[in-house]
Amino acid sequence: RGATALSVMICFALVHLAASTPYRTEHFAQRRDHFRSGHDAEQLWSQRYLINDAHWVKGSGGPILFYTGNEGPITAFYEACGFMTQVLAPKLGALLLFAEQRFYGTSQPFGLQSQTREALELLTTEQVLADYAALLTALKPLLNASRSPIISFGGSYGGTLATLFRLKYPHITAGSLAASAPLGYYSPTQWTSRGVDQYTWFRTVQRVSVK
Repeated sequence: RGATALSVMICFALVHLAASTPYRTEHFAQRRDHFRSGHDAEQLWSQRYLINDAHWVKGSGGPILFYTGNEGPITAFYEACGFMTQVLAPKLGALLLFAEQRFYGTSQPFGLQSQTREALELLTTEQVLADYAALLTALKPLLNASRSPIISFGGSYGGTLATLFRLKYPHITAGSLAASAPLGYYSPTQWTSRGVDQYTWFRTVQRVSVK
């Protein structure tokens, strides 16, 4: 059963890859730390993002569909989003924008030293969302997209990010589309009291497997 499921997933991935809509790869200079000052915090790094304007007319007010990148190279997530890239974007006349999350793919805030414990202290939800806010705030005027509403979207953890982005930055995004997002697992205002940390997922999997 597991092998069959894996085969189906691979087939879907290949179909999406074959039918993929072309995109451009761009980079944006991000701060390492959005919430502190000082030389190290203000160092810049290159965040990768993908953009597809094949169905969008600049200045038309057509929406921006913004993928809140999650745990992996952003190119793989683009290929897996056929419904957004091949159905919704043409239907809505939308601009597609896929941002890669810090510390994944080529978006490494500390270069080759990005996987050290000290560097990973900046791998937080708050920093990730602030990256996306900075990116969109900078891009909208450059794209002549001041009239274009932004809809954030994602799946699983990415769907959670899309929802939290809407909650945290309602002045930037007009709505969010979250697929299979574990939103009921925690309240953003009670992360600390509920003991949510970098090991929570692993502990939950262990507990369920024992049961």
